[in-house]
Amino acid sequence: MRILLLESDLILAEAVAEALRGAGYDPIGPVTEVDDAITLAEQFRPDLALINIDLPAGRGLGVVVARTIARNWNIKSLFTAGDKEIARRNRDVAFGYLAGPATVNELVECVEAIRLIRKGEFPMRIPKRLSPFL
Repeated sequence: MRILLLESDLILAEAVAEALRGAGYDPIGPVTEVDDAITLAEQFRPDLALINIDLPAGRGLGVVVARTIARNWNIKSLFTAGDKEIARRNRDVAFGYLAGPATVNELVECVEAIRLIRKGEFPMRIPKRLSPFL
């Protein structure tokens, strides 16, 4: 499963990418810029995008990416940080919202839960901080 990483904290994003690789996933990125995320989504067509709603260039810009990649390539996201109300208002382009501060392991657990949901299965465990948009 390919996973695009759009995160404002590059150190955290690198740790998440490494953990995802260790769990058998194929991370794409990480990137911190809207244009870079959209370019990677077009090029690699990931199965999921982990998106921080608030980016260095502006609050709420992660939603622009989520909407663009959902509209153009039917790629849904998991919002990993930012305003929960903004996430809820954009639930149509996301699987859910992971409340922070989340650990790298929690992010990987969320990806696993989403992988199962995408297959039509119900995960045995939903991570505590994950608010799924089912």
